[in-house]
Amino acid sequence: MADSMPAVLKETAARHGNRPAFKVRDGTTFRAIDYTTLEELVLSLATALLDMGFKKEDHAALISNNRLEWIVSDLAIQSIGGADVPRGSDSTADELAYIIRHSDAVAAFVEDETQLEKLRPVFADLPAVRAIIVMDERFKGGDGKRTFPFDAVLARGRTRRAKGDRRVDAIRDALRADDLATIIYTSGTTGTPKGVMLTHGNLVYDSRVIQPLLGVTPEDRFLSILPSWHILERIAEYCAVASGCSTAYSNPRTLAEDLILEKPTVFVTVPRIWEGIYSKICQKISQESGVKRILFHKLLSTSRAYRRSERILNDQEPAYSKVDQARFSAEKITSRLATTALAPLYRLAQKKFEALRSRTGGALRVAISGGGALPAHVDGFFDAVGITIIEGYGLTETAAGVAIRRKEGPVLRTVGPPMPETEIEIRDEKGNRLPPGRQGIIHIRGPQVMKGYYKDANETAKALSHDGWLNTGDLGRMTLTGELAITGRAKDTIVLLGGENVEPEPLEAKICESDSIAQALIVGQDQKSLGALIVPDREAVERFAQTSGISKAWPGLLAAEGVASFIKAEIKRLVSIQNGFKPYELISRFHLLPEEFKVGVELTHTLKKKRNFIMKKYEKEIRKLYE
Repeated sequence: MADSMPAVLKETAARHGNRPAFKVRDGTTFRAIDYTTLEELVLSLATALLDMGFKKEDHAALISNNRLEWIVSDLAIQSIGGADVPRGSDSTADELAYIIRHSDAVAAFVEDETQLEKLRPVFADLPAVRAIIVMDERFKGGDGKRTFPFDAVLARGRTRRAKGDRRVDAIRDALRADDLATIIYTSGTTGTPKGVMLTHGNLVYDSRVIQPLLGVTPEDRFLSILPSWHILERIAEYCAVASGCSTAYSNPRTLAEDLILEKPTVFVTVPRIWEGIYSKICQKISQESGVKRILFHKLLSTSRAYRRSERILNDQEPAYSKVDQARFSAEKITSRLATTALAPLYRLAQKKFEALRSRTGGALRVAISGGGALPAHVDGFFDAVGITIIEGYGLTETAAGVAIRRKEGPVLRTVGPPMPETEIEIRDEKGNRLPPGRQGIIHIRGPQVMKGYYKDANETAKALSHDGWLNTGDLGRMTLTGELAITGRAKDTIVLLGGENVEPEPLEAKICESDSIAQALIVGQDQKSLGALIVPDREAVERFAQTSGISKAWPGLLAAEGVASFIKAEIKRLVSIQNGFKPYELISRFHLLPEEFKVGVELTHTLKKKRNFIMKKYEKEIRKLYE
């Protein structure tokens, strides 16, 4: 069995050489390259890098979003025993300079001239970087000494291979599982980015194990929307390569068209994208006529009830105690009656929901969510309309995969059982293992766990024990049947003045169930009560203003009399004692923000909130909440 992704590509090219590997937009269609061509591109680029002085164990920065040149560069660097250091193209010049310098990169691949210009001011501070290669085919510049067009470098490698240069083949075939493959710098949601060192073995494990769990075959079609440098997307692409199926590159602007055009069978993305799709559907339904709207909600509630009854009958509801199990067992008789009674209406509902499912292309077999907790209401909605989302859990430090729902019999509101060969323990703050049902800090041990943090022994020692256990810093609990549920982040816990501990994520998820609220961030550290920064949904607020006779324009509309009361009513409706929240978890005050949190500013590339950054940015507004 192959020990590295370049070796996996070699195997796949031998078995499925003529099958499409990656597809890129070409006007109104997709243009594909097959696996034989992909392997030739990788080997040619790797040969050119050797020719330019790149050596085994050298590091190369890879600054680009998802595109064909990204995967070619990634696998080429690995093929000659190097490690790539990926980063998105929306990174700042300061971020790039820090990462390139800290990672000891000797070369940098950049997406286009814009990225090249970012680096020009810091060239003098990066003397170790001997070559900067620009991927964009429109770039024809370069001085031939330090900057080079990607196509020219590729041509150089092709020429060498045409003359019989096969050095790369020998290096690739000698790669070992414990060799370093990549250094991925964390998003920096809580401070300075740390370089996560992942080995070939880490990457191959996840790509190989996920393949049978999802039933991926060469006939499948992946659609890529996340940045390739992020570990979740990267493992998805590696899984496709290991399976011999295709990956089509999309982007947020063309996603709706690409879903119809490509008809993907596998779609991997993050919770915020699923939330966005859910919100758009809800907005469209709210604008329908009264009869259509009532019918939709009736069919939806019927479908939810039917699916819940099915889950109870199949023991697929999360049980955290014997009491839970007894309750679900007692419900089986009524659930059996409910499935029988609701079956005709459920079948009608699924027929009506075909129009919704067709928006994904109509062939979607596996819908995956990772990189954050999927809100329960979004999870339940898609389950009800016939799109089963396979939610998983992992970190950059675990090459993405730790736990994942099984396609057959997924347990909603959990991220499923551990992946094969993976151990999960829930521990208290003293390191004691906790029984199922008890919340604690998630610890992981398995073949996907990182080597450590690059040049950071102190942080590595904090995260990794001597016997290989990784302290994730995430909070969770196990069901009695072995599924993991994520409940929060230990470092995000808010401690109120009275000593009460509050996990903000469940509150934020509940608030965002409102069609009128786009984003929320809970605050209140060392205060008597909780507050929130609220980003209202602009369309919803403007509709409210129109029906209420408020004539102010955005963003002044947010200060208009009645708008705050409207939002307050939504928060109180959702975060309430009746909905299971404790008195100290109720939101007593909030501030309305006119601008949504943006990727690269307040959000990471997987749309997680940079809490420290947001709280610092709106420090004055938060302070005023408590004056």
